[in-house]
Parts: sequence; C-alpha cells; structure tokens
Amino acid sequence: MIPVVGTLIVNEIKWLKRQINSVDYPVENYIIINNSAGELNDELDKLVDDNWSHKYIKNLKVYHMPYNIGCAGGWNMIIKSFMHAPYWIIINHDCSFGSGFLEEMNNEAQDKEVGLVFGNGGDFGLGSFDLFLIKDWVVQSHGYFDENLYPCYGEDSDYIMRLHIKPVKTVLNLQSKYYHGEGTMGDGTDHDYYETGMNTKKYSPELYEKLSYSNDKNFEYLFKKWGPGWRTVAPWKHPFNIDGLDIRASIVDIEFCKDKHLGF
Repeated sequence: MIPVVGTLIVNEIKWLKRQINSVDYPVENYIIINNSAGELNDELDKLVDDNWSHKYIKNLKVYHMPYNIGCAGGWNMIIKSFMHAPYWIIINHDCSFGSGFLEEMNNEAQDKEVGLVFGNGGDFGLGSFDLFLIKDWVVQSHGYFDENLYPCYGEDSDYIMRLHIKPVKTVLNLQSKYYHGEGTMGDGTDHDYYETGMNTKKYSPELYEKLSYSNDKNFEYLFKKWGPGWRTVAPWKHPFNIDGLDIRASIVDIEFCKDKHLGF
C-alpha cells in the first residue's frame, strides 16, 4: 500500500476529479491542500464526500488553507503532515494516473537505494516534478523545498541543483503512462509540459500575469542562490556561494515573498 499521495489545488476542480477517479492501487492517505483561499471549499468537501468509499483510497482528506501558501509550502506540508511515512507521492492537480502507474511507482520505491521516482525525465532528463515520489532519507539529506520560491515555479529547479551537487539513485521514465492536462506523458518522449501543463497559470489572464511576474522574480532568486550556471545545471557548490553552507539551507525573505503575493 502507498503511504501518502498529496496534491495542491487553486482552481479547475475537473482535473482533480479525473485524478481521484484514476487511482487504481491502494493508497493509505490521500491529502488535498486547498490553496484557493475559500473559493473551492464546498466543491472539495463534496468531492471528498463523494469518494469516502473509494475502492483504493483508505483516507481521503482536504485541508483548506486560509490563503495560498504556495507550491513549495504545500509540498512541505504534505511531507510534514505524514512525517513517519517512508515516502510521499506528490502530483499536480491537473495530472492523473494511467493504468498500473501507481503500482509501478510503488514497486520501484522498494529498492532501498532509490531516492526519487519520476514518471518521466522531463526536458533535461533530470526528472519532471509534475508527478514524483520522494523518500524520507532524501528529505533528510537534501532538505525541504525552498519556500522563498513562492507562490510557484522554480522549486523543482532548486531541488535539481541540490541533487546535482549530491546525487542519489533516481528512477526515470516509468513504462506506465500518466496524463498532464490533455497530454499523455510517459515513455520518456511525450513530455511537452509547456503545451499541456501549467493549467493553473492558464486559467485566467490576470492570474497568468501575476504568475509570470513571480516566475521572473524566482528566476532572479535562483541566480542569486546557485549562480549563473544554474540554467545549465552547473550550480555553485554551496547555496549563495557561501563556503560550507549546507545544500539544505535557505535564507527566509518574507519581503521577497510579499512582493509576489497573488492577492488570495
């Protein structure tokens, strides 16, 4: 049985409904972080009620955030909420599982040396964080996700820098397929995230503009944290080029996050 699957949502519950319906392997805890600041409360409560007897999900719960805590913050909350779990599967709300995908992911995780499992290799063959499995010992050695990269975009790149500096055994390109938006992902080939993904950003012109701004600011932060080579996965050896600083370290900058707040 899979210990934990977690997802975050801001809008478009249709994708999450598809995701829940696609679960075909036993999951003990399925957690939904509602980042919509109240907009989706009723719909998500109904979704949980409608699936209380889901064939494969033992405990399905939604947690309503008073405001949008961001992607990294939500991922960290999933991990912290079930800190005794040996691993966590984290999935974008607009993704869903293909037949046998969860079972294959769980099977790959039984190798004690494997630290992360990805559905596909992504643009650079380093893992696509739209759907991934991460072990507890990787979080211990590499840290939580950097919440300065609020509200979203860049949290995956930041973690890739840490994994480049301190590599772990990783599984890429599972044989089973999964879906992101309207796209079919898998086989290490069809992973055009920019075409089929980022559905939260595409939801409204206003939200698109705000998230584009935060994306640019987060890229500036990554340059400061990892140096000019981060875009080609050639980061500084230590965060912020501070000799001896642990790769798990980040400098909390609340003013930086305030500047990128979405208003909800």
